[in-house]
Amino acid sequence: MQGVWRIVVAAMLLALAAQAQPKRVLYVTHSAGYRHDSIPVSVEVLRAGGRVEIVATEDAGMLNAATLRGFDAVLFFTSGELPVNEQQKRDLLEFVREGKGFGGVHSATDTFYTWPEYGDLIGARFNGHPWVQPVRFDVEDPAHPAMAGLGTGFTKLEEVYQFRDFSRDRVRVLMTLDTASVDLNAAGVNPGTEDFPLTWCRRYGSGRVFYSALGHFDSTWRDARFLGMMQEALLWLTGAVDGDAMPRPVRRPLFATRTIGNSASFEPRGTVSPGSLISIYGADLTPGGTMAAEAGWPAAKLAGTTVKLNGVRAPLLYASPVQVNLYVPLEVHGPAVSVELAAPEKVTVPVAGVESTPGIFAVTATREWAILWATGLGVVEPSGEYQVTTLRPEVTVGGEGAQVLYSGLAPGWLGLYQVNVAIPPGTAFPAALLFRFGGHESSVTLRPQ
Repeated sequence: MQGVWRIVVAAMLLALAAQAQPKRVLYVTHSAGYRHDSIPVSVEVLRAGGRVEIVATEDAGMLNAATLRGFDAVLFFTSGELPVNEQQKRDLLEFVREGKGFGGVHSATDTFYTWPEYGDLIGARFNGHPWVQPVRFDVEDPAHPAMAGLGTGFTKLEEVYQFRDFSRDRVRVLMTLDTASVDLNAAGVNPGTEDFPLTWCRRYGSGRVFYSALGHFDSTWRDARFLGMMQEALLWLTGAVDGDAMPRPVRRPLFATRTIGNSASFEPRGTVSPGSLISIYGADLTPGGTMAAEAGWPAAKLAGTTVKLNGVRAPLLYASPVQVNLYVPLEVHGPAVSVELAAPEKVTVPVAGVESTPGIFAVTATREWAILWATGLGVVEPSGEYQVTTLRPEVTVGGEGAQVLYSGLAPGWLGLYQVNVAIPPGTAFPAALLFRFGGHESSVTLRPQ
């Protein structure tokens, strides 16, 4: 019996020792075409990260079955036609297909144009870089470990790639270009394209594939956000952490005029007003992710989705496949407003544009005063340090007229209004508060503590 326990304990110790060994990544930086100056820095910072063991090489001859058995993943920062034979190509594909990882950065898509299977492995082929400038990168799938810590995205100077032979049907897009940060009419831009994926992952047989188009400059590799993404991506590639790589094919968003309304009361449906917070309900409103904007910082794009109102990009506060919350810019007005949602396929529906669409989120009250937190109270005008509504509300409490002390934007909040009301002396509670604004009427019951 003691012999059996010794075997069990020995097996456990061997398993623990195997887990303690760092994952090993073969980092291939052979340049058969353009050689990027940032390669040495990339080697330095990846090694310094300490999350995995990085073995960097310019020797493409290491891409063979015998050598690859000692690694958990291969990472390419390469270009051109690497000097490998047909057997080495088969060895690399088999290495990934049988459960290991393959990653690429930047010019890895500018590699092996004469090897069709490589294009399928990495997911796309380089098709020019129309922009070399500061741009915004938007996170599309915040749930993937490689996107952890990036929030909704970040801005960075980069050489921005575009691609051919790419399909969302084959890969899971993690990060895209915010097209509002570039000129889509620049020379060389793929015509009619507004969807520019820049980071993605996929499964290949039993293995994992990750690619990011970033990495041209030293400053990118020294940026903690990009480096953190790469470190987490390597952990995912080597199987140290898990994350969904199921492709999210493009689907047509489903919503209609009556599924749009102010975020407080959702009435009247199919109607919007300047300065209001509105919600859209439906299906496939994002490519699959769910994301909230950072507090106080609404985003032009969330979870891969954008919304335009009469051609004006709307700031987004929340986006999920079934609901998108957004702010209606004050410049959006008129009797008709087109709502265009792109996720990335576009759908446009018409809604009515009116002066106000009042809705109450909540009421805070004492026996002396009440504050109504609302949206949809229309345009405002300056009054000292505040922005007050051009329309004035009427309020009664317990059937008696109440003095409105303030009606305007809640300082520091987008699309949120506050209405301060003096409670008439002698009011008996609970009391009905009736709020009339721009032809609309709402009622709440006051129960001050």
